[in-house]
Amino acid sequence: MAKSVHDMRLSGGHPALDFVNTVDSRRGRIGPDLLLSYDDLVILAGRVALLTPGDATYLREKAKEEPEEAALLLERAIAFREASYNLFLEEDRSGHLGLDHVATVENEVLAARAGQRLELANGALGWKLPLRELPDLFFLFVLATDELLTARKERRPVKECKGDNCGWLFLDHSKGGRRIWCSDASCGTHNRVKRFRSK
Repeated sequence: MAKSVHDMRLSGGHPALDFVNTVDSRRGRIGPDLLLSYDDLVILAGRVALLTPGDATYLREKAKEEPEEAALLLERAIAFREASYNLFLEEDRSGHLGLDHVATVENEVLAARAGQRLELANGALGWKLPLRELPDLFFLFVLATDELLTARKERRPVKECKGDNCGWLFLDHSKGGRRIWCSDASCGTHNRVKRFRSK
């Protein structure tokens, strides 16, 4: 069981899925929630390579100067995480998309895109999000989620781990596309042992 974003497994296969997997369990039981502070967002962004150490230091200092805004932003990030989780889950279950979830994600994507700037890097133009304000950290996850949600033709499907007390989401990169666990070493092993004991 993960105790914090420091030690949680990064088994989603994409920053957006590691972000939604910051609730330790979503099947059988719910929680605990691993996003407890703005600093947890900073740590996770660093672990999934969305943030440089220099930017992490800058945003941490800014959060200390603006604690109320940092707390409000965490609430906003959690609301977005839950809406994103439900959209990805519907993809796995081939169900209908909840309009409230779509609206939440759409609104945050539009806000994140509005902050991007067209910049020249390595001889090519590209969109970049300057990390100047506290919401910009959250917007990194928003843009990663947008990229994954809209790249449906070019990627493997998102799946839900069927492990007891898990329910994490992951991209299925297995050769035959038949992976059912977020991690064979954890949920896979746990469920094989459980099956063996039941026999």
